[in-house]
Amino acid sequence: MAGDRGVTPQRRRSLSNNLLPVGLALSGGTAKAITHVGVIQALTEADIPISHVAATSGGAVVGTFYASGMPMSSMLKTAHEMSWKKLISIRLSRLGFISSQRIEDFVKDVVGDITFEDLKIPCYVVATDLETGKKRIFDSGPVARAVRASCSIPQIFLPVEIDGNYYVDGGFSEYLPVGTLHEIDHMFVIAVHLAQERGIYRRPRNYLQLAIHIMGLVAKTNYIISREKADILIHPQMDPFSPFDFDTSEKLVEIGYETAKALIPEIKRKWKRKSSKIHQILQRLSLRE
Repeated sequence: MAGDRGVTPQRRRSLSNNLLPVGLALSGGTAKAITHVGVIQALTEADIPISHVAATSGGAVVGTFYASGMPMSSMLKTAHEMSWKKLISIRLSRLGFISSQRIEDFVKDVVGDITFEDLKIPCYVVATDLETGKKRIFDSGPVARAVRASCSIPQIFLPVEIDGNYYVDGGFSEYLPVGTLHEIDHMFVIAVHLAQERGIYRRPRNYLQLAIHIMGLVAKTNYIISREKADILIHPQMDPFSPFDFDTSEKLVEIGYETAKALIPEIKRKWKRKSSKIHQILQRLSLRE
């Protein structure tokens, strides 16, 4: 990873108040990833300065939009205009039958053909190396291509080639990228988790739904570990919503907003408590030197 590129205003504000920088981990969720927009809106209104973003799959789309400095009003407008027609195109292949090229084009249309170095907030996009199965964290180079790779569910989307390697959906290696943020720095991590957890099984009606269901089963094996590493978990109630339905965007944003807003007092309390604890530890260590 390239690491941080200077101190962002958000991180500078945290440090000046003896508070840890705040990292935001956004899970995948296909169409349900629109919920992340509402969560970010609530955090922004509460004046919680996000200094780092790590995101997987659908969360990578929202995460990079936010990290680019995109105004909240524009993010809300874009969320309500999203559709599968804008994101996929049919292309027959032995490796899949839907090209994710339109995801890349969509990101470029919204934020431009930018690189990670152009982002206002450091952002880390998680994908999975198709050969090794290991996590690959993108934090340099073209943003849109990395987001496309992070969103490419195998057997549905074609793998994405970057620098001679093929990558698929980041959910296979880290659906909820809390660990990625902890690898970067000491920080207070807010994780937004969109997977269903009630164990409600709905029989897949077609190949796409089957592939998404299998993806969810694989992701569950790693997100259970990730959520335990978060300082606070925001888990909107997603059970009633389909991962394919963009028509519910307004409701998804609302649920994300209300869920996060209800947790603001707890977030601030835990943030201050952990910051104070880390500050005390660092002070004791400095006295020993």
